[in-house]
Amino acid sequence: MTEYNDKHNPKSDSQTSKDQIIGDQMTKVTVNNAPDANPATLWLIDDDAALRMVLADTFEDAGLTVISFTQAQAAWTRLNDILQASAEPLPDVILTDIRMPMMDGLSFSDWVHRHFPKLPIVIMTAHSDLTSAINSYQTGAFEYLPKPFDLDDAVATIYKAINYQPNMNVENAITAPNSHINTDTLSDTSSFDNDAIFDTKKNVVSKANSVSKNNQAANHKTGIQTDTKVQSNPNPSGIIGQSQAMQTVFRAIGRLAHSPITVLITGESGTGKELVASALHQHSPRHQQPFIALNMAAIPHDLIESELFGHEKGAFTGATTTRQGRFEQANGGTLFLDEIGDMPFSTQTRLLRVLANGEFYRVGGQQPVKVDVRIVAATHQNLEALVKQGKFREDLFYRLNVIRLPLPPLRTRPEDIPALATYFMQRAAEQMNTPPKQLHPAALQIVQSFEWGGNVRQLENVCLWLTVMATGDTVMVDDLPPELLESIPSHFEAHPEQNLSTQQTAQNHQQQNGARIENQHAHDISNNSNWQQALAVWAEQSLQTGETDILQTATPEFERVLLMAALKHSGGKKIAAASLLGWGRNTLTRKLQQLDISV
Repeated sequence: MTEYNDKHNPKSDSQTSKDQIIGDQMTKVTVNNAPDANPATLWLIDDDAALRMVLADTFEDAGLTVISFTQAQAAWTRLNDILQASAEPLPDVILTDIRMPMMDGLSFSDWVHRHFPKLPIVIMTAHSDLTSAINSYQTGAFEYLPKPFDLDDAVATIYKAINYQPNMNVENAITAPNSHINTDTLSDTSSFDNDAIFDTKKNVVSKANSVSKNNQAANHKTGIQTDTKVQSNPNPSGIIGQSQAMQTVFRAIGRLAHSPITVLITGESGTGKELVASALHQHSPRHQQPFIALNMAAIPHDLIESELFGHEKGAFTGATTTRQGRFEQANGGTLFLDEIGDMPFSTQTRLLRVLANGEFYRVGGQQPVKVDVRIVAATHQNLEALVKQGKFREDLFYRLNVIRLPLPPLRTRPEDIPALATYFMQRAAEQMNTPPKQLHPAALQIVQSFEWGGNVRQLENVCLWLTVMATGDTVMVDDLPPELLESIPSHFEAHPEQNLSTQQTAQNHQQQNGARIENQHAHDISNNSNWQQALAVWAEQSLQTGETDILQTATPEFERVLLMAALKHSGGKKIAAASLLGWGRNTLTRKLQQLDISV
């Protein structure tokens, strides 16, 4: 059994310490750790100049030769030259962003995978949703890195990609004799046509074709979902999350979708197990075949075998016709067995046979029925404990527990709650045919701090309740349902801009404390406005003296002041300072370099 977990840090065979390699600039990383080989070459593609500089410095310090590109088109042009028998060697690994002008990273990855199938590509993106993860793996990406990512993790991923397999000769990389692309007429980068990537007989001859039109043509030929499609339908699977825990889930779905392997999804009730199972099916080669979901706990034990395997006419009282079971209905597709821990012990034996050889007998049948079904099971129970108690077959457990995909409870990922609440509020508003409501920041604080024993399902129900019961377009603290109000901690402090009555409800203060709170907020607002007034005076004086681009002048100084204050408060600890500023670690590192601040 393998539990899906991408938190480990892979290293090359000769790497004794990741920090040691990164810290030693004389260390040389080579393909397969060959001692006499040249340093491995990384092609870095990103249109963000600051991030590109940070990444290039990091990978060079890690012993790699880095060649940077501002657009995927430029890298495609060089690869195309190599494809046409150029003497230039291939890179050992490519790291590319997704959303870039002229040519997106997914189209580039798809083309590279088809023409250089052994060249590993690592895709990074700030749009870290399920669709991006799925599309990255479908285009042949070696790995998918959602931003912001830890630089050490990125280095470890690149090491693993470099040693994935030896670099290959160009002759072996060409998959077809006439698969090269004619770029004789590619004299102007602005005239690039993405159709050229997918049609080897078409030359790029006109600037009139728009980028959006070209991307649609590429989509039609490859089935790649581009950024335009993502924006029009950003959440086709209903799975929302930007947290690291959900990024792990997205990676797992992307890797497992194209495999017929059995998956066991575990997690508390309401965490979205059926949504994940459906996503595995929808993004698999079986997506045009049936997806059948069956909850074992909802079926009476004496009917469960008939429900799963069907029955012959006359097999039992009331069986007036032959009936197909769920396995036959799901033939060629996916069968999702929810709450597998509630399956009767006798039925587990029959299920084991199906998993072993794909055959079963209908109830009362004499002839075996052969099916091709992918099994995805789910449970909120501890199956290992059930095995020890003799309530679940051990051999069936090992048949199901090939790849285990644990889903995180909602209370461990509060950063995902704002997006989830917005989504559920909008969906509830559509159901009720009313304008969508928004959570006031103070109300959102309470929602994020709630334990959510029912997880995402409970949050969805609360959003529906608020859509019906709350007055106005903004949900205040005192509009929240009783179970949330009762959970408010005594030390809770609402936002200064919230009205007094809401603060009293949120903090459970007595009426006599109202004046004190109001006066305190007025004092805070007065103090907070001092720096704003000073900034306004400076801006007016600068404009009067004829200065321009004052935002470009003020922004670095503003960031410098906040950054120095956060570093002082955290005692020089970068990770803590980044958290105080609401930045990722990589963003803070980039700002330190840009502002020339030494720590």
